[in-house]
Amino acid sequence: MTDTTAGTMVETVTSEATVPITAPPTTGPPIARVLLVGDSTLLAVSKYAALDAFRGFDADYEAASCRTLGVPSCGDPPRPPNSVETIKSSAGVFDDVVIMAGYDEWWTTFPESFGQVVAAARAKGARRIIWLTYREGVTYRLPDERGGSEAYLKNNATIREMAASGFYPDLVIADWNGYTTNVPTWLARDGIHLNRTGAYGVADYISRVVAHTSGRACPLPREAGGTVEPLCPNPDATGPPADVVSLYG
Repeated sequence: MTDTTAGTMVETVTSEATVPITAPPTTGPPIARVLLVGDSTLLAVSKYAALDAFRGFDADYEAASCRTLGVPSCGDPPRPPNSVETIKSSAGVFDDVVIMAGYDEWWTTFPESFGQVVAAARAKGARRIIWLTYREGVTYRLPDERGGSEAYLKNNATIREMAASGFYPDLVIADWNGYTTNVPTWLARDGIHLNRTGAYGVADYISRVVAHTSGRACPLPREAGGTVEPLCPNPDATGPPADVVSLYG
């Protein structure tokens, strides 16, 4: 995945991260095992050493630059496995599968890829497929130079249509697009990639979504020294913490 801001082709992230993470248990139902599947947007969490912000669940973290959903991933060979392949090759079963990938996949292939991702997650035992919406109104361009914002707008509409269809009761829409509207300082100039604050922000956000959907306490309070909420509210309703990095020391 590349940042083409100001007409310059610059590789944003070129590495791949596969990290098993064991989080300390919290009060509530049995701790969930969660597979996190991402492209270079989610790869920022390992790039900025923010993996400790995944809390409240046992996580398998699979992030790679240029990872697509169901079509072949982009980039120079060896290309990373796409999201479907990543889910299928992950060991064991999972309570949740989190998807933050597909920024390099065009909207025409998205519906079929969506179905393939859901089927792969269900085959791994997932009770919830948590799908982060795509950032809209951005300047990022796909590797073939098509404007990403067109795809992300249509892909978000498809996700909501799928949820409304009744065929995907296990689909949880995590509105990352709406959540980040008022925190532009988390984002790179292309509108999708994350800086250090954004890396902590997305890990904290995912942790709160997992806690909320599984009926658990929040992993951390919303401000340093605050009180942990025993039933974590939907972060899409509360919005981001004022200083997310300070929560993690």
